[in-house]
Amino acid sequence: MNNKTKIKCFLFFSIFLMLLFLSLSPTVFAQNNGRITAIVVRGNEQIDTKFLVSLISSNIGDLFSKDKVQADMKALFDLGYFQDVQVKLEPFRDGYRVVFQVKENSLIKDIIVEGSTILKEEEIKKVMVLREGQVFSQKILKNDLDRISQLYKDKGLILAQLEEFDFNQNTGALSIKLAEGVIEEIKISGNEKTVDRVIRRELDIEPGELFDFSRIRKSLQDIYNLGFFEDVSMRLEPGSNENLIVVVIEVKEKTTGLLGGGGGYSTGEGLFAYASVKESNLFGSGQSVEAKLEVGARTTYSFSFYEPWLANTPTFFGLDVYDTYLEVNKKIDGVDSKYEMERLGGKLTFGRNFKEYLKIGLELKTEEATYKLISGKLPSNIQEGVANSFRPIVIYDTRDDRFNPKEGWYGTASIQNAGGILGGDYDFRKYDLDLRTYLSTNIFKEEPKTEETTISGTINQGVLALRAVVGIGSTSLPSFAKYEIGGLGTIRGYEYKEFIGDNSLIFNVEYRFPISENLQAVLFADWGDAWNYGESIGFVDLKFGKGIGIRFDTFLGPISIDYGFGEGDQEGKAYFSIGHTF
Repeated sequence: MNNKTKIKCFLFFSIFLMLLFLSLSPTVFAQNNGRITAIVVRGNEQIDTKFLVSLISSNIGDLFSKDKVQADMKALFDLGYFQDVQVKLEPFRDGYRVVFQVKENSLIKDIIVEGSTILKEEEIKKVMVLREGQVFSQKILKNDLDRISQLYKDKGLILAQLEEFDFNQNTGALSIKLAEGVIEEIKISGNEKTVDRVIRRELDIEPGELFDFSRIRKSLQDIYNLGFFEDVSMRLEPGSNENLIVVVIEVKEKTTGLLGGGGGYSTGEGLFAYASVKESNLFGSGQSVEAKLEVGARTTYSFSFYEPWLANTPTFFGLDVYDTYLEVNKKIDGVDSKYEMERLGGKLTFGRNFKEYLKIGLELKTEEATYKLISGKLPSNIQEGVANSFRPIVIYDTRDDRFNPKEGWYGTASIQNAGGILGGDYDFRKYDLDLRTYLSTNIFKEEPKTEETTISGTINQGVLALRAVVGIGSTSLPSFAKYEIGGLGTIRGYEYKEFIGDNSLIFNVEYRFPISENLQAVLFADWGDAWNYGESIGFVDLKFGKGIGIRFDTFLGPISIDYGFGEGDQEGKAYFSIGHTF
């Protein structure tokens, strides 16, 4: 039985006894029609008499009313200061003196708080109105317990509650025993393919810890961000005793293996077609593998593998190999020319996942660029050869949803170092920074309620998304390593890779707002440009693009279709992709 129930039972039982006393006492209420000539309160030592009399609705000169006096008794008893309240009538001046005889609770001499591991006893006592030296009051104690409960809720401990309390009238000791809500067990439910450890390693909670709602909700979001589930939710079950609970994580799996293909047209590269096979949750172990073939003006063969938890530790490992052929048709010195560029390479990536949003990794990459003349002339500024590099990278990610972010930050910073002890034909360095932030435009958004324990990817509110990208080369970069700006992912409304240089600057702004449950509209504006080494980087040089788009929310993630316009007489250009632009 919880404390509130105990208090209610005690109050009702006491009132019942008083009412029984009043109804059965012929000596007290022998007369029910006499006039009240005096009202007094006796037995109170600490509680002010004037205050008590002010609560009595009966007045001198009134005809005596049993119902009214009973209500006055209840008003005094409900203060919580008294063990007992009785009434008797005394003949007085041709009427009756109504005497309220009270028996005060003892003074509080000591307050003892037990069961608190998160909050110090001083913190708890600070929010209480009851103090040592005051008369004990059950009513004030009830309000104090509500304030203690709110103190725990402010820290995310929503299951903390009073287990029991006791006030010893003889010693004056008030004992308060709290039950903070300890997790006895964590169960995983609904995963038929995904092994338990893939889910459990995303949890920021363990059995034996207190139930912290904010940490559990973040764990649910981290599980959803794996990309293996349509939805993730939580429910609670009772543990082996009143202080223990069982947390059940329920997941609803989605298809993670994709066999796809398609085609389209790019203004920069013409017609293309592709086929791919991808499994993002290989054997339910959380690994991903993908093979892809793309043919057209650009032909690409690629294979990638990613292990997010190497040897069951928060160490990630990735392998990528690719071979890309790009056929280029352009006038060179007035001559119609056609040539083919091949980029053959691969990279290894490994690093460490740190709690609280941080990853640190290292990328080792080798790439060979070659050019084959088909007709006409080759550009004079193209460069062939091998570039070997290593790239330390730092990733900071506080996005609430990796697929449809509504709040948070995402940033990457890296330095690509080519040549040196790694050999190769080129020595250069590239500094790259990519910063993104997402701002929910639902200004009336409330904090998640305690019953809101479901995580889903439904797009349901407006989002202002901002991005800044900076790339700086330490020297004049080889032609295959230069920054290429224009088109999807940089500045929409321009030709693919229209601006090329050794330094680059990009700004993107998108406002995404819902049209229906699974459909978003997007307004966007892009600024960007590229400069050769030694040229001044100026904001006035930035090219400007703008446009509109739509996002379909699917099991693959948002399907994006954008239409952008550049400056001047630039024709509008359409772009298709899976996922948000950034």
